[in-house]
Amino acid sequence: MLPYYTRISSVIFWLLISLVTFLLLMEQRPSTPVFPYVDKLIHASLFATLMAIGYVAYAQHHTLLFLGLISYGVVTEILQRAYTRTRSASLYEWFADITGALLCILIINKLKSPRQKHHVR
Repeated sequence: MLPYYTRISSVIFWLLISLVTFLLLMEQRPSTPVFPYVDKLIHASLFATLMAIGYVAYAQHHTLLFLGLISYGVVTEILQRAYTRTRSASLYEWFADITGALLCILIINKLKSPRQKHHVR
């Protein structure tokens, strides 16, 4: 039986994927960004969050999770281009998705590294 936090994080992960999909495919009103490249920061933050929650839920499959999120990112960009009038596909936003997920992995590995050294004898 999976630990409680793993089951909960799995549910949260899939709910968040649904919400992010909705937000990324939602038509948007023209607006002036708060600062340049804010959309890239939002993409990186979303994918870092997805990676973090997904890692808790699927730690033993973290490589597949990462590859899945990269694929999900490119699919959402293609869908934005194909099914929305106010959005377009952006290679830079996809790079931001990848960057967010990679940064999350680096932080997780950095946080795990002292504990692993302590336990290894």
